[in-house]
Amino acid sequence: MLPISTIGLCVWTEVLAVEAEGAAEQGLFSGTFADALWTVMAFVVLLVVLGRLAWKPMLERLKARELYIQQQIEAANNARQQAMNLLDEYKQQRTKILKDAHDEAQQHQEELLERAGQEIRAIKQEAQDDIGYARARALEQLWNEAGDMVLALSREVLGREVAQDDNKHFIRDAIEQIRRDSTNSVRQQTDDNKPL
Repeated sequence: MLPISTIGLCVWTEVLAVEAEGAAEQGLFSGTFADALWTVMAFVVLLVVLGRLAWKPMLERLKARELYIQQQIEAANNARQQAMNLLDEYKQQRTKILKDAHDEAQQHQEELLERAGQEIRAIKQEAQDDIGYARARALEQLWNEAGDMVLALSREVLGREVAQDDNKHFIRDAIEQIRRDSTNSVRQQTDDNKPL
């Protein structure tokens, strides 16, 4: 088909050249019906040749280019969506990490406060025990000295010495009474000092 159309095109070009020489002498629209028919046929042949040789490949390339651009747009949209998903995931991870760090810091702070409170209570209890022990020793020492003074005074008042067994008995009873009184007063002070 191509060689026939090429031959026809060459013939047609020759015919047009001959007619153009004659048309130069005539007016633009002064032709015959045969000239109009040949013009229409040449136009149709030109359309068929261009359609097969130029337009069809050109349209195929344009469609391929359109498809390529569409694929690139879809790929860009997919990449954008993946980036947005990653961004959201990273934001959630950041929020979780910050929350976990805050919770851990708060728990650590509470543990430190609890440990400090326990140490303070232990030190306070130890100090109260030491004070109670020192008070009991001081009272015992005071009563021993008071007992010695009473013995010395009774010796001078009575003019005789009190028997050792009686002396020990009086001193023991007095010390036991002091211990009971001091223990009760220490317990009462400890109960008064305990936080509510």
